[in-house]
Amino acid sequence: MSKYTISSAFSQTFRFPIWKIEVDEHSKLLAIECRDPETTLPYITVMGFDGTIKLDHYLLPEKEWTLAAIQKEVVVLRKVSENSPVSPGVWVLNHEIPNTDFLFHQYQYIGILNGYIQIRPQHITSGFEQYFSLVLNQISTRIDSGIKPFDNNIVFPLEFNGQKPAFLLHYKNEDLWISKSGPNFLWSFHEKQDEKYNIRLLISNKNEILDEAMIIRNLELKLVQIYFQIGCQIFLLTHNKREFVSYLV
Repeated sequence: MSKYTISSAFSQTFRFPIWKIEVDEHSKLLAIECRDPETTLPYITVMGFDGTIKLDHYLLPEKEWTLAAIQKEVVVLRKVSENSPVSPGVWVLNHEIPNTDFLFHQYQYIGILNGYIQIRPQHITSGFEQYFSLVLNQISTRIDSGIKPFDNNIVFPLEFNGQKPAFLLHYKNEDLWISKSGPNFLWSFHEKQDEKYNIRLLISNKNEILDEAMIIRNLELKLVQIYFQIGCQIFLLTHNKREFVSYLV
């Protein structure tokens, strides 16, 4: 038996459609923003890559708040405006102790760095950046030049338009997507069944299929982007954007 197999990591269904997902690859955490279609109020959930829920549907008080980033125990929220994408308001929420937070009404969110949030005073359009330390919980006007942006190595599969490999010829695929997983390849595609779609995922080397699985069934519509990948784990948002599933590959 091949050691390269597909196995389920988790499956979570949310109360409301998912609007946004942010990732901390280093701490293996996901922050997820859902919105109630009737009130448009946002809810924040934090979960591990294994599906463990750390914070469950935490209600934000105003619809203008939206998810910006997650880093370790901190969820960063920013305010948006109906008239402008830039609006004052930065909220630093500790998802382990939700009543421990810092709220800055007079600052705009600029970005997330390793250990810092980059912010700017409300009425300034460029320059004058300041930095909120996630360790010291205080604002500084400058930081060490070696501090880097907080990056995640997120991979999206590419649409495959080349000659179909011989080991895939017997599949009746509607499309074909490819990415790498270690030394091997991941292939995914929609298969039409009656008037709905299933998604099949396969692992192969250059010559043969090593494992395969039907990872999603009975979709009303095709997914525009089937999954995103972090290392040897993929994540899919399906079924009216309320179901979030993951597989180890």
